[in-house]
Amino acid sequence: MSGKNSNPNLGGFLEPLAIPLPYAFELSREFASTFKKLAAESADQFLSTPISETILRPPEHGWGKGCGGTNLRVAFIELLGSDEDADHLAFSVTAEAPDAQPAKPKARRLRRMLESSSPIQDHLKNENAESLFSWIGSQVAEVVQQGCQRWELPPSNELPMGVTFSFPMEQPSLSEATLMAMGKGFAITSKLDLGAHLVQGYEKHRLANMPPIRIAAISNDAVSTLVSFIYQQPVGEDQKAAMGLIVGTGCNATIPMKLGSLHESKWPANISVPPGQYIADVKVAVNTEWSIKGSAPPLRRWGLISRWDEQLDAAGESPGFQPLEYMTAGRYLGELGRIVFVDYLVTVLKISEDTLPQKMRQRFGLTTTFLSHFKPASASENWEDLLPQVEKEFPVSHGDKKPTPGSSEFQWTQEMADALYLIARQIERRAAGIIAAATVGLLSCAGELPPPHMTEKSDDPTKVLFVGYTGGCIQHFHNYLSDCQFYLDQIINQEYISGPAPVRVLLTACHDGGITGAGILHAAPSLHADSFRPWSHTHPVNASIPHPGIRPTGIRKHTDDDNDGDDERTPLLVDVVVTDDVHNGSAASVASDDVKIKTGSSTTCISITSSVTSGDGDTDNSPFQGVSRPVFWLLFAEIMATYFVASFDTTIMASSHPAITSHFGSSNSASWLSTAFLLTSTTFQPLVGRVSDAVGRKHPYVVTTAIFMLATLWCALARSMTSFVLARAVCGVGAGGMMTLGSIIVSDLVPIEIRGAYQSYINITYGAGAMLGAALGGAMADYLGWRWEFGVQVPVLAVCLVVAIVTIPDDLGLYGKKREGLREGMRNFDFAGSILMSVSVTFLILGLNLGGNVMPWSHPFVLSSLAIFAVFFPLFLWVETRAVRPIMPMHLIRSSPHKNLIFSNHIAAFVAHAILFNVPLFFQSVLLTSATTSGLRLVISSAVSSFTGAMTGFLITYTRRLKWPLILGSSLVLIGTFCLASMQRGWPEILYILALIPGSAGQGFQFPGTFMAILAVADDRDSNKTQAVVTSTLILWRSLGMVLGIAVTSLIVQNALVYFLNINVSAPDTGVITKERVVEIARQSVEAIKDLPEVYRDQVVSSYESAFRLTFLFCSLLALVSLLWILPVQLPRLKHRSKNKKDTRDIE
Repeated sequence: MSGKNSNPNLGGFLEPLAIPLPYAFELSREFASTFKKLAAESADQFLSTPISETILRPPEHGWGKGCGGTNLRVAFIELLGSDEDADHLAFSVTAEAPDAQPAKPKARRLRRMLESSSPIQDHLKNENAESLFSWIGSQVAEVVQQGCQRWELPPSNELPMGVTFSFPMEQPSLSEATLMAMGKGFAITSKLDLGAHLVQGYEKHRLANMPPIRIAAISNDAVSTLVSFIYQQPVGEDQKAAMGLIVGTGCNATIPMKLGSLHESKWPANISVPPGQYIADVKVAVNTEWSIKGSAPPLRRWGLISRWDEQLDAAGESPGFQPLEYMTAGRYLGELGRIVFVDYLVTVLKISEDTLPQKMRQRFGLTTTFLSHFKPASASENWEDLLPQVEKEFPVSHGDKKPTPGSSEFQWTQEMADALYLIARQIERRAAGIIAAATVGLLSCAGELPPPHMTEKSDDPTKVLFVGYTGGCIQHFHNYLSDCQFYLDQIINQEYISGPAPVRVLLTACHDGGITGAGILHAAPSLHADSFRPWSHTHPVNASIPHPGIRPTGIRKHTDDDNDGDDERTPLLVDVVVTDDVHNGSAASVASDDVKIKTGSSTTCISITSSVTSGDGDTDNSPFQGVSRPVFWLLFAEIMATYFVASFDTTIMASSHPAITSHFGSSNSASWLSTAFLLTSTTFQPLVGRVSDAVGRKHPYVVTTAIFMLATLWCALARSMTSFVLARAVCGVGAGGMMTLGSIIVSDLVPIEIRGAYQSYINITYGAGAMLGAALGGAMADYLGWRWEFGVQVPVLAVCLVVAIVTIPDDLGLYGKKREGLREGMRNFDFAGSILMSVSVTFLILGLNLGGNVMPWSHPFVLSSLAIFAVFFPLFLWVETRAVRPIMPMHLIRSSPHKNLIFSNHIAAFVAHAILFNVPLFFQSVLLTSATTSGLRLVISSAVSSFTGAMTGFLITYTRRLKWPLILGSSLVLIGTFCLASMQRGWPEILYILALIPGSAGQGFQFPGTFMAILAVADDRDSNKTQAVVTSTLILWRSLGMVLGIAVTSLIVQNALVYFLNINVSAPDTGVITKERVVEIARQSVEAIKDLPEVYRDQVVSSYESAFRLTFLFCSLLALVSLLWILPVQLPRLKHRSKNKKDTRDIE
């Protein structure tokens, strides 16, 4: 008996077509990143339509037509709304594949009448535009003539028509469309005015008693499907029609997306902006055309493009390989099945291809229609009915003779029939998995899926996101629909693996969406003006018109004159330009401005009216999220003061650590002074960011500031090297939390459009602290003693602590949530990730610092430390993918441009702190200068870094461009490291100072530029509510770079120094001092070098010079890598922000 096990060799053969669930899950994430990039950058994908969100519920009528894959369909559409007796008509035209066999719609809200359907594929393939549209016009005219006879339509009135056309198109308005290049063998050309050609074609066949037509609405088939689906799908608090999906002759999807996620060149010429809403937040239906390009790289990375797909592509037509179509839909599934089956017959069953039935050897000889219905009559193990089906479809001609068993002539067998069926099933399963992954990716890209790291356990019911589907493949190709739903459920469950999924994505039939959607769209504009209502805010807001990117500070409520403002209505899809006046008298003032939107070469004025309630004092005019200007500036001054102290503290360590280590007689432990600080700050920074999300910003900020103050006092009083290192470690805990939260607080309060200017203020302050620390650190160590370097910081920190307690709002950072207690807030804290990260980083530093310096590399402790890091760090990354609130969200380091920005910044921090740590040592050990002189040499470079850092923020605010500081900064750092590697004894003093300037200037450009860039590219799940996560992740990796920069370069210097000392130092055995003693003195204290005999001093200095040159060359290599990370990054352009209510600006 034949059946499921009749082909034991087939399983391995079909392995390239498998799509395991983990692959589908990862593929969905990569698709989300790909789609986001295409939306922001692609000129021919993710095309906006003029169909924006507004109410589309009242009963109306219209008619429509549609042209698509293989069928032209024309009908009158009756839009019933909630009234079954409505009698208004819409005229609609669409086109669908013949194998779709659409079921009658179950919805109660529309009816199709006088529908006609005709094959169109041959006309598309063989006719030019004039003959094609003439034929379409004749089909339309036939239906219109029937309508005139049935309803006595007046010949003098224009008949508005909605059109669905299944080609990519550019739409300046709802009723205009220009076709784009399509390829695939279609004769129709691009840059063709669709509306004009349709009207001309109809006019050729219009009789005297028939009305003329007017194109009222044009859309893509996927867009029309979405419109029809939303119109007919019930909406509630826990369910929503989210997306339209077509998997038939081709594959496409449409979804509402915010304009801010699209490149501005793709914005519609006319944008309907409700008063009080922001242009960038307006949603429009986006025709993704996701199959054109962009989907291949993710599929290749996961090994899901097989050799058979490559073969299909090689014989394909323009525009080339389109995986989301070739691998999932249309006639390509049949051709793919033929290619795989022929390969199986030839390579596994060893049958000559020349003997196969002629039809099986012909391209597209195996049709998708046959393959989709090729299955056993029942689910039993017996598949004997498959053989007659394949023999009928692919007859074998042997003349009058019947082939005998064992002959070389081809004959069908049950094994072959079973294999063909299993191949079809495997092709279908893979297609279903890919479509499911793409669907989840698109929903994530559009912000419909809540981020896993923000999902908490609650009693809220699961929200259902309906995906309206249509198309013959997903309906009829074996178990395509059920398999796709299975993959959807599994991917969503994996996305929210830490708990119950907050959403379910549910495929829901939406057949005939093309023709019904065209009719709905035709009627929609006439309804919009009457259903549109003003918006009001529940508390005082700024009266100026907000621009894209500025988030609302209040809760917006949709107010209707008839229901006293308590009915919040769900917007749907339609476009119109609206100017509204405020009807009720509750608003204290009204601000109305025109905002100009540039799209291509045209400029359209959009009139925006906002109702603004009255408020008091400075809060109304303050842009700082409800904090008055005086309070904000006092708080901001306090934050800048803490940055000043922290930078002062860092640079005094750089210039005076030789004095401190010499005081304790531990020069070879110098790196621990900064490493202990940076190690604890690195570990603690993400922790405080996450805690502040739960309990607010104030209490964590106050606590960390107090810790920093007390630990700094401990540093001043330390009596041993061990005590001092421990004090520096506690300092890192306080400073790391204090600086991270300071940055988060500023981002909480300041809009992104002007955030650059405030970042400049911080950079000026930080640079001033760094400059004074570098200049005064050595002098204070020489004249006052190094303890006073820390003692002077304590009074300043005490004042900052008091100001923070008074000025920081108690609810800052909570965003509508109630404040949680520490126990509640830490319930979902990523303890496992924090511990694993701390352990892995700690042992990495221990291994790198001790190896070759204090202990040999072969020492068991060094090897064990590095082994612990090698085990715990991958485990940490694995834990982060499953944590509810990860301290390092993996999506930030997996997807561009986040990962490019973070890792480039990580390397830049490595290089910057390697330079900061090693340059003073170079001056003291090679030039034999004092700590004071070494510090003074850093003054100018610190001033340059401060100046460029300050200018960067202001210039970003002015130019609104984000990439240039990153490119310029990375390039200057690269040049600067080469300059440092070139330094040698005997240079004029000015050359040493000039060698420091390029790198310092580059740092000033790169660090604030990266910070602004990563805030600007944050999507909905990284918005203000979670900006603490973005900020702390960036700072985490920057701090890791700082830690590694000091530890690794100290390792290089110490080990290189030992190497060069052994080569360069030569002392006679009978000398006053032995070679071993010279090496020991050189490594323990740079200050002791001056006291060595001249012959030995020159040898030691030469060894230090060579060691530092090698270190700076290593930094040059890393600076090049940092630049390469930045070059491919695509960054958005910031929007202008209105400064007063009469400010009008162009948004490019």
